[in-house]
Amino acid sequence: MKLDLNLLQVFDAVYDAGGITAAAERLGLTQPAISNALKRLREHLGDPLFERVGKSFVPTPEAHRLAPVIHAALKSIEQAVSLADGFDPAKSDRTFSMIMPDAIEPLFLNDLLQRTFRQSPRIRIDVHPFFGTDFNQALLSKTQDLGFSVLPNSDDKLNSVYLVDDEACLAVRADHPVYGNRDEFTLEDMGKVGLVSIAAELRAQTHLEHEIRARGVERHIVGTVTRMWSIPYIVASTDLAGAMSRRMAETFADRLNLKLFRPPMQRPVHHWYMVWHKDHDADPAHRWLRNRVLEIFARYKPLDLDKAG
Repeated sequence: MKLDLNLLQVFDAVYDAGGITAAAERLGLTQPAISNALKRLREHLGDPLFERVGKSFVPTPEAHRLAPVIHAALKSIEQAVSLADGFDPAKSDRTFSMIMPDAIEPLFLNDLLQRTFRQSPRIRIDVHPFFGTDFNQALLSKTQDLGFSVLPNSDDKLNSVYLVDDEACLAVRADHPVYGNRDEFTLEDMGKVGLVSIAAELRAQTHLEHEIRARGVERHIVGTVTRMWSIPYIVASTDLAGAMSRRMAETFADRLNLKLFRPPMQRPVHHWYMVWHKDHDADPAHRWLRNRVLEIFARYKPLDLDKAG
């Protein structure tokens, strides 16, 4: 029995979106059409694929096994069609998937989505979280089109390009009663000020955390968050301080009236890279996306490492 390719597209959308309603919206189909497609695919494969658990729509083990294979196959078909027909961003309805830490999102994602919507209104960009995902495997399996990391590619099947330099900083509101008129933030201050930080399991992977632990610096962490870009909003309306990516902090500083300090210990500069599978090199659609990202990052000047804030 032949398998209808459209059924695989429905499976891919349901698996990624997490439910029939969201998948229907993504594909421009009705919910009954999605349900009927899943029924046909279940019959063909002999597996329920998705099961109701309370209000959740949970993939079966077989669905988890099939998902990356089906997604990669659909991506390969998309790429083949792009190569054969040429790529017109104004007409394309391609969906691109990206994996990235939240610290880099504010640096370019707003602009990328705005430019894409204006120039290519049918193109969709889906961002997936970096932590909890096997970064290299997501790119090698082509489940993700692009990845963003502080490390260049570590596999000969991947390509990478440098985007921008970055470092850690500390931020408080500009009218902070203690630090608003200060020019520096000392090690002693680190033990006195109330800090808001990303969660411990995320913090442990940062350059600043490694330096703090090496020096045995005591801190008073008042609370933690799961997203780094929550920190600027919290410190802007409290007397707390927060550690975050300097590039990210600078995107919020004027809008939220923040004052930035260099940390009172060595703060190694790190670099952001865009990473992708080499098989995408010749894909005109993928090349279009990479060029849009590079255009946005080209506006950033190198960090002034002598500047405190």
